Amino acid sequence: MSDAVPPLLRRLRRRARALDARVVLPESEDPRILRAAAEAARVGLCRPLLVGGENTRAAAETAGVDLPESVEILDPRKDPGRPGMARRLAASLAKRGLSEDAETLSLDPLFYANMLLVDGRADAAVMGAVATTGDTLRAALRVVGVDPRYRVVTSCFLMAFPDGRTLVYADCGVIPRPTPPQLADIAQQAADAYRDLVEDDPNVALLAFSTKGSAQHESLEPIREALRLLRERRPDFQVDGELQADAALVPAIAHRKAPDSPVAGRANVMVFPDLNSGNIAYKLTERLAGARAIGPLLQGLERPIHDLSRGCSAEDILDTLAIASLDAARLDAARRKR
Repeated sequence: MSDAVPPLLRRLRRRARALDARVVLPESEDPRILRAAAEAARVGLCRPLLVGGENTRAAAETAGVDLPESVEILDPRKDPGRPGMARRLAASLAKRGLSEDAETLSLDPLFYANMLLVDGRADAAVMGAVATTGDTLRAALRVVGVDPRYRVVTSCFLMAFPDGRTLVYADCGVIPRPTPPQLADIAQQAADAYRDLVEDDPNVALLAFSTKGSAQHESLEPIREALRLLRERRPDFQVDGELQADAALVPAIAHRKAPDSPVAGRANVMVFPDLNSGNIAYKLTERLAGARAIGPLLQGLERPIHDLSRGCSAEDILDTLAIASLDAARLDAARRKR
């Protein structure tokens, strides 16, 4: 394990090792995936399942990666269980009025990985080192579907800073222009992610270019409406808006701009008004502040499926494997309570 890994991420990896989760990785010819799978198996982070075949082994040899015997490689074309999974997928698609060919989809590594989750042969999935977020979501929504407790699928990034601070940024990967109800859902799911992963109380800031009415513009109305909706729902976390980023983070500025805010100056969950601002902010934070950006962590799906940035490193993949393992345990516990 690298000494450069921030303390929170080291804790997440320790917690994941106790779970022994089966995490499927469908992009098995990517050298970063291969290195992360080999390391995860070596340190007992999880039980990696690679979707592939002989090409996977050839790619590992080319990349100089020695895959441990405990890393299982599943070839959809040779899997005796795949036809049955394809039939069940066909029935599910037909029930939803979708006419896609389940047999063809079942041979696609992304879809096959999701089918392993539904079939109980894997506990979580991590993909997106090669595939776009759109491709990842399409497979997840077709096969796994939305968790009935939520109305929308969103995403967040876990931002781990070199000095030990941790923030959650949302939504940076899924919804381009969220409506007020969607923005409220983003805030709730991001708060849940912070609580589950950081094991601390979330303080959620709905970000804008204005603080508490210091400016007036039609683009601020969805943020104010989202705050009203959250207050109606009485969430189990502190939330406030609209807040400028400096008012959300810096106590001295918060004292001047929003002295009565329960969140200003101590926010740890940053909810952006749209996908443009969120995506730009996480990449700037990663590149200029040296933060580790883990995600996009998908939220609101029936099974734990996490996306990767196509610019991810093997270390990022290891951290996402740890988070996916933890989410698998959390979602399994939630299903048993229903």
